[in-house]
Amino acid sequence: MQRMTLFRALLLFSILQAVSNAGYWLLAITTKHLVSMAGVIFLENLCGGMGTAAFVALLMTLCNTSFSATQFALLSALSAVGRVYVGPIAGWFVQTHGWAWFYLFTIAISVPGLVLLLVCKQTLEYTQRTGTFMVRMTYPRYYRFALRLLAAGCALLFIWLTLTIAHALGANAVEIINDKLLILEGIFVISGALFGSVLDYLSLRNPPSSEA
Repeated sequence: MQRMTLFRALLLFSILQAVSNAGYWLLAITTKHLVSMAGVIFLENLCGGMGTAAFVALLMTLCNTSFSATQFALLSALSAVGRVYVGPIAGWFVQTHGWAWFYLFTIAISVPGLVLLLVCKQTLEYTQRTGTFMVRMTYPRYYRFALRLLAAGCALLFIWLTLTIAHALGANAVEIINDKLLILEGIFVISGALFGSVLDYLSLRNPPSSEA
């Protein structure tokens, strides 16, 4: 990483991290063998460690020096929110389509993240070079709307966690409401993130005079 820019490290290590899952696909369709399993696990852990190192460097780049500990804790926690959804979806996918298709899916699902990284290249390089974020001068009202969608999703997530705790303590009546809240919260968060990404893409390609 010292010889590469952060963008190149993120791009290369992310591709390696995704491709390393192809090893598990090979294990799922070939005869079981201890050596092949050990080799695949070694390769996946190596690539995963490289990707994690680049991701941690990205989080540190996004943190303000004065509040780095707090912001890093919040960003790293936010990056783990996806596990709430990946777990149940992964179980259903494996049960329905099998392990081989699941591992191929894990490779394909990395493509949106790589595309988003390419979209954010200019912003990332600017932040590394100046230590500040590139100010968006276009679409301020739509940006606020995207933030409200994210805030609503976070609020619903808090309610969902509260109801989950209540259900664990024996309040069975909230189970149906709890499931619907999880779906609704996911819709809000994903919609806000996608909408914000589209705005970011457009704002980097339109001059400030085109403010909407």
